[in-house]
Amino acid sequence: MNAVNDIKKDYEIFEISTKYKDPRNRVTIVHVNQKQASSYFDVNVYMKSSLFVLVLNGSVHLDINFKEYVAKKDAIILLSFGHFFKLRKTTNDFEGVILYVGKGYVDEMYSTDMIYQRIKYGVKMHSIPLLILNRVDAHLLEKRLSFVEEIIGSSNHRYYKEMVLNTLLIFFLDLSNIIEQEDSVMDSQNISRDEICFQKFLEILVDHYKKEHLVDFYANDLHITSHYLTLIVKRLSGQTVSDFVFQLLYGEAKILLQQPDLTIQQIATNLYFSDQSSFGKFFKRKSGISPKEFRLKN
Repeated sequence: MNAVNDIKKDYEIFEISTKYKDPRNRVTIVHVNQKQASSYFDVNVYMKSSLFVLVLNGSVHLDINFKEYVAKKDAIILLSFGHFFKLRKTTNDFEGVILYVGKGYVDEMYSTDMIYQRIKYGVKMHSIPLLILNRVDAHLLEKRLSFVEEIIGSSNHRYYKEMVLNTLLIFFLDLSNIIEQEDSVMDSQNISRDEICFQKFLEILVDHYKKEHLVDFYANDLHITSHYLTLIVKRLSGQTVSDFVFQLLYGEAKILLQQPDLTIQQIATNLYFSDQSSFGKFFKRKSGISPKEFRLKN
């Protein structure tokens, strides 16, 4: 169970995964039973990564953001940045499969579409991180996780990182599809005004992040003050408004930099930076290298 030990270690020092370059250390599939789950996940955790737990058998009791949940067979638990998590107990027949994706790895995903899919399901599931699946959907996600596990083990593949990214994208797309078909997920819960505001912010963000980089724009669109929006986003996600904007800008910048027909100045203009120098400083803060160096490496 070295993989689980790595995960637990990552929780305790929060983001050890960002120090690794090898995707195998930052994307992990783990199969756990009752004894293993109780042994490895008995600490209070503040999530700075993504963790998906598909319950294959039995049930698990856990606290998420200080609210108790019971996940039974064919349920999936979705934990992400900003969640507080504590496992209480599992039944003796508990079996589950866990997908762990370190935040550092997610931040390096080249596809803006993938980030968008995370935001789409994150909007609905951040406040309600437990989804009850039907047997068909549970079996589908189990197959997808098996596929991710298979690809993680194919480290000799020439396009290993791209293969891992694409299998994750397939999983996220299927998960988003299932969530979007479950309209009752939102209707059956009491959603606060702040949670609705947070959801609307993310929807507006996806449409405007390239052009609108400032908090004021999103606050004005929502008819609230910038201070109030900042408080809502920080409380519900653990991130700032700027964190969300810059994450999407950075993902888009990496895609554009891999298109040789575009100059760096054109990319800076496309992403509405004031000039190439401002874009270069932004990109270097996020990646540690200049746009030109990134382009040469890719």
